[in-house]
Amino acid sequence: MDSDTRVILCGGLALATGILLGTGLGLLLAPQAGRRTRRQIKNYLNDTTDRMTDMADETRDRMSEFVDKGKRFVENRI
Repeated sequence: MDSDTRVILCGGLALATGILLGTGLGLLLAPQAGRRTRRQIKNYLNDTTDRMTDMADETRDRMSEFVDKGKRFVENRI
């Protein structure tokens, strides 16, 4: 890995770390109660998990349909 690539990767890592730390500190030092902040984070994570599960189920269904169509295509060609 050459030095230019290493500098770019280190800079990107530093930026990502700064964003994560800034977000975390912002949440911790926000002027609302910690209980409320934790509840909001919990609700956000639950909603995100539900959306991701729905997306995974939809993807699995689409892939199953795709595989079935492929099997039918192969069967008809033989």
